[in-house]
Amino acid sequence: MAVVKFRSKASAEIVMLQSHAERLFSIMGLELATQGVIPTDALAGALARLSAAVLEEKMAQQSAPPLSEDEEVAVPKGMAAPVSLQQRAYPLLRMMQAAQQNQVDVHWGF
Repeated sequence: MAVVKFRSKASAEIVMLQSHAERLFSIMGLELATQGVIPTDALAGALARLSAAVLEEKMAQQSAPPLSEDEEVAVPKGMAAPVSLQQRAYPLLRMMQAAQQNQVDVHWGF
């Protein structure tokens, strides 16, 4: 599986699996190409959409009724628990916030 590297002059490099990056880009309304840029003038919109999706997932999890002992889903031995959208998006959100504050672009490439 391919990895995507995100770079910005405002923060450290981020490496993410392509499938995870595709999901985040879809939420932000962007297309993940082999390489590209989120320009400073597009950061606010992308940040707003991704932040809203994270908040929506968090609210849905909080309002979901708790599972009974019979319904609890056990994580198979050796398998990690699922990663939430908030956890997955956090590094990119932080990078985009720093880029917006410093008025620099976010670049990515395979």
